[in-house]
Amino acid sequence: MKKLISLSLSFVIIICSLFAFNATAFANTKEKANQITLGQAISACVSYTDEDDKTNYWFKFDCLTSNYYEIVTSLMQASVGDMSLTVYEAETNKIVDFSLLASPQIEMVTTSYFEAGKSYYFKYEITASKQDFNAELRVHNHTFTTTQHALAVADDDSDNSLDGYLKYICSACGEEYIAQVYTAPVYAEVSGEKFVYSSFPVTAQINVYDRNANFVSPENYVVTYEDNLMPGKAYAYVNFINADIKGELTTSFIILPAKQSLNTLTSKKSKQITVNWTSDKTVSGYELQYGTSSKFSKSKTKSVIISKKSAKSKTISKLKSKTKYYVRIRAYKTVDGVRQFGAWSNKLKVKTK
Repeated sequence: MKKLISLSLSFVIIICSLFAFNATAFANTKEKANQITLGQAISACVSYTDEDDKTNYWFKFDCLTSNYYEIVTSLMQASVGDMSLTVYEAETNKIVDFSLLASPQIEMVTTSYFEAGKSYYFKYEITASKQDFNAELRVHNHTFTTTQHALAVADDDSDNSLDGYLKYICSACGEEYIAQVYTAPVYAEVSGEKFVYSSFPVTAQINVYDRNANFVSPENYVVTYEDNLMPGKAYAYVNFINADIKGELTTSFIILPAKQSLNTLTSKKSKQITVNWTSDKTVSGYELQYGTSSKFSKSKTKSVIISKKSAKSKTISKLKSKTKYYVRIRAYKTVDGVRQFGAWSNKLKVKTK
């Protein structure tokens, strides 16, 4: 009889638990798991005598509301062994979380996100010969103490631009809370596409927009210019001074030649006229129009391109004699292979000999 009792004790797991509600004495398998409810505090005593030097204790929780939950496990006395807690999703048996309470620690908090309508298992494992512990399941309250600050990156190529953010991270569960998003500026445009050359640097009103087409206030950036002293293509560089944005945007605009002036228009020989003007070293060339129409109608007007910027006169032959001709001129600057014309001069008229 004594031999039989000794043999039985070597394989029997003795688990004593005190619950606020109904408890199962031998909850050492998933099928025997004790039901735990939100806010319920449980005191359990786990002991064993088996060959594997390990035993289990199981709880089950039926989740009604999707949320973060935490189960607080505390030992009633220091242990020479370790205690682990594995959290499973009941339907799929997928591991949701794992925590290890290593000696000589006496408390651990395991935080997991549970979905409404699903059940979850808590499996405790111990390596000591006996372990008394308390367990309490409660709603997790985030403690957002860690912050991350990422700058928005402005770039003309929207694929290279990045939105920034101010993020808070819960120190207990790692949940992230984005408090603010800094949308990346992605393009700058000039208010007005073309400007006229003067003796002063040409500046423009620059408007900046983010990837959502929202206007970005000028207080967030400064604008610098390049090649804005002469006719041609000028560049505007938008550099951000806002603490939440970095990077640069670039835009460009055209500076047209100034209005050209004619000096004289004469006819000293039969059927020809000579035009004189002041050359402009800042331009690429000139367009001269002449004809018998004071309004320069297309049918009665011809054009001549003069590609030498230092030119300052042009003689036109094979005209009608004793005929009144009207002449005007404008300068142009070649930009990216396209002639950009300034304004026409005032017209002059002369009667041929």
